[in-house]
Amino acid sequence: MWKKTSAALIGGCLLSISLTLNLNYLLPLSVDALLMLGMLLAFPVWGALMVWCYSSSDGMQAWKRCSGLMTLSLALNTVLFFSQA
Repeated sequence: MWKKTSAALIGGCLLSISLTLNLNYLLPLSVDALLMLGMLLAFPVWGALMVWCYSSSDGMQAWKRCSGLMTLSLALNTVLFFSQA
């Protein structure tokens, strides 16, 4: 149970931040609107990711889910960051 909890809290939080950063790169809004949108969406996304981690069969599967999606999200963050420069 502790492995699922750590995956949900730590992995889910980092993944939530990464996913909202993807939205900030993709949406053509002003900086203040993007900041507000990120603040409003980060917590519900984190909650959904925690439920997703807790629905796994064991802690290792929860960490695999988080790390797989985090890898994709970080790759998209990297591509979007360097394409804006």
